[in-house]
Amino acid sequence: MTFQTYGSKRRGFTLVELLVVIAIIGTLVGLLLPAVQAAREAANRSSCGNKMKQQGLGLLNCESSKKTFPAGADRYPFTATTFSSDPTASAFSWIVHVLPYIEETNLYNQLSAGSSRFARGSSPFMAGLLGTGTQHASQTQLPALVCPSYSGQPVVVNGAGSNYKSIINYTGAPYAQMGISNYKAMTGVTSQGKSPNLSDNGVMALKSPKFGNADTDSLPQYGQGMGSIRDGTSKTVIIVETNEGGNSSWIDAMGTTTHGLPDDTGSLPGLIGGMWNTAGVTGGSGYGPTPTATGRIYQSLGGRGSLGNTAWGPSSTHAGGLIMHGYADGHNATVGADIDPAIYIAICTRDSGESQTAD
Repeated sequence: MTFQTYGSKRRGFTLVELLVVIAIIGTLVGLLLPAVQAAREAANRSSCGNKMKQQGLGLLNCESSKKTFPAGADRYPFTATTFSSDPTASAFSWIVHVLPYIEETNLYNQLSAGSSRFARGSSPFMAGLLGTGTQHASQTQLPALVCPSYSGQPVVVNGAGSNYKSIINYTGAPYAQMGISNYKAMTGVTSQGKSPNLSDNGVMALKSPKFGNADTDSLPQYGQGMGSIRDGTSKTVIIVETNEGGNSSWIDAMGTTTHGLPDDTGSLPGLIGGMWNTAGVTGGSGYGPTPTATGRIYQSLGGRGSLGNTAWGPSSTHAGGLIMHGYADGHNATVGADIDPAIYIAICTRDSGESQTAD
C-alpha cells in the first residue's frame, strides 16, 4: 500500500529573496540606529544634568548652613601645592566639603576624622587617610561625579596631547586608580598669574576672601557667600562639566577647579561699560587639546601657592558640543562650545556688572 502526503513538497527561499530580506533588515537598522543613539544620548544628558543638579543643591545647602560656599582650595595658598615636587601637600577640594549634603556623610566623617577635621598639616593624599573601606580615600570612586557620556576611565589617567602633566607623573604622586570627577568649580576667568588678575571673580575662587596669614589662619577655609553674587544667581555659573582625565581627582582642590579662559589665549578681556572686549580672546568653553593647539588651562596662585594645569577646560562628549553648567540658583543648563567668549566670561563672573545670559 502506498501512502502519499499531500503538500509535503516544500519550497525554500531563493538566494535573491534572502538577499532582499537582508537588505530590508539592514535598511531598517540603519534608519533606527540614529534614533536609538539619539535617545541614549538624551538619556545620558538628562542623567548628567540630574547629577549636576544634586551637586548644585548640595552647594546651596552648604551655603545655607555655613553662610558661604566652599572655596576652590580649602587652605589657600601656601599648603596647596599639588603641582610642586610634593603633590601630597595639596588642598582638599570643594567636593570634600559638600559630601554631607550629597548623601556621602559617612565618607565625609571618615575624612574629617582621619585629617583631624582638615587641620593644618593634613592633605587629601596624606598616608593613612582612608575612605569608607580599606583603600586610600582618593581611590574611592563616586558614580555621582561621573557623567554617563564621558568616554574616558573613571580613574585618573596620564593623558596625552597637551603640555601639561598629570598628577600621577610627579614624584611621590599619590595612588593608583584614583576616582575622578567630571564636574569642576568655576574659580574665575583666568589664573592669578595673568594681568589683569581675574582669578578671584568666580563664585568658588581658589583664594578664600578670609585669607590673611597662611601660617595662622584657621582651617578649612571657606569662600564667598550668596551676597557676593551681584550679577544674579540665575546668570552666574558655579559648576561646569569637563572631559579632563589627567588632573581630575575628586578629593584634590587643583583637580576639581577650572576657569573660563585657557592659558594660551591670545589676548585678555577687558570690561568696558558693562561689556567685555574679547578681541583675540580664546574662550574656555569647549577647550581641549588638538593636534594644532596643545595648550592648557593653567592655574597659578603665587610662589608658595597652588599650581595646577589641565588639558581640558569646560567640555563634554555630549552631542552637538553641549556642555552642562550649574548656576548659583540651583538650575542647570547646557552651553554650546561655540558660545561667544564675551557672554561666557559674563556668566563665569559673579560681580562684574553684566546682565547677560547664555540663553
